[in-house]
Parts: sequence; structure tokens; C-alpha cells
Amino acid sequence: MENTALRAAHMVIYPQGLGGGDMVKMRLQGTKEDMEWLEEQLVKLPNVQISESSEVYRNKGTNNYFRKYLEIEKVKAENE
Repeated sequence: MENTALRAAHMVIYPQGLGGGDMVKMRLQGTKEDMEWLEEQLVKLPNVQISESSEVYRNKGTNNYFRKYLEIEKVKAENE
């Protein structure tokens, strides 16, 4: 299965000391199904917590591809 959400994920990482820390903002772009699949995969990761998930927005010029935004935080594993 080709996942357009994986191919078009854009990440902006804010390193420690620049107002960020352990948070990543991610823009997903793809079909609604592919973005839903990717978000489900991220939820399953033990050290990842999705703190915000936006609504789905339509991309201009296409009826097939959409975008949404995630804020993802690192969490410590229970055994750390």
C-alpha cells in the first residue's frame, strides 16, 4: 500500500532552548484514509503522544488530497 500521508509529511522540530523542547508539529497531506492510517500508527507508538489533531482541510486544486496538522509530544516510557 502506497501511503501518500507518509510521502508528504512535513515536520518542523523545535530543539531545546528555542522555545520548544520535546514537541514536534507535523503537517500531513494525502488522502483522508492515508492520514487516518498514519495517525493510528502514531498513536500505537509507546513514546509518542498526539496532543493536538486538527480537522481535515481540503487542498486547493484537488478533490483527492487533504491536509491536517498534528502536535506530537515525546513521553518517557514507563520503565525509564
